[in-house]
Amino acid sequence: MVENTILIFFTIDCIFEAMPPVHLDILHAEASAELLRVMHSEFPVAMVQLPTVFALIAPSNAAGVEALNTAKRRLSGKHYGSAIGGLREFLAMADPDYLPEIFQKDETSLSALEGSFIRLRVGEATIETPTITGGTHQGLLLTEGPERALFKAIERSFQHSEPNEVFAGARYYAPICTSANLSGDPLGSITDMHRAIEFMRHCNIPLLLSNDAGSALETGSYPIFAFERNTMRVMRQGPAQERILRSLPSTITVR
Repeated sequence: MVENTILIFFTIDCIFEAMPPVHLDILHAEASAELLRVMHSEFPVAMVQLPTVFALIAPSNAAGVEALNTAKRRLSGKHYGSAIGGLREFLAMADPDYLPEIFQKDETSLSALEGSFIRLRVGEATIETPTITGGTHQGLLLTEGPERALFKAIERSFQHSEPNEVFAGARYYAPICTSANLSGDPLGSITDMHRAIEFMRHCNIPLLLSNDAGSALETGSYPIFAFERNTMRVMRQGPAQERILRSLPSTITVR
């Protein structure tokens, strides 16, 4: 059943109109419809329990960026990653001159990187948008499952022929994502349900999709791997990092 709780807030931390939040299991029959409803609402941000961490997602447009900025009290100089739905669409945004050859030949080779952020060069180093810094963008790749299915549904619901300015004119419409906490929170990423619900209530996040069945043994923010041609650098360590490094194609050199 859909759990509705009407909450009234008297706080200056998150300034927007209170709405009745909804908490659903990610496999609930109404989960996709509820998520798409929120993504097309006036405050289009939702919290999703990923295998290792709770995340906020929003559509990759101006309204989505503003919603994430508001929910997180985003610090300046920060950029958002994307929650990858379709691999082909994600790779199509990359600059082919900097993309590892094996990714160009076989997009399924990216499966070795499931459970990480993949940072690729997408344009000139001078390009800066809410999702691109120094001409690079990073997308979170999860295994095929309920989360990826929802990411793909969001991507389809916003897909159109016009270039997406959030991605510097690329035809890429995957949702943007970030850790579910206040920007700069000394407690770090949220990995337990109690903190997630407190954050949801504190900042009036309209929807929480939980997934206890999909929880991983290791928790925390996902590792970040940056690629330039056939070279990869570890930009942030995280859960399952060693497994991923062992699974990389032999043509990739780690530095």
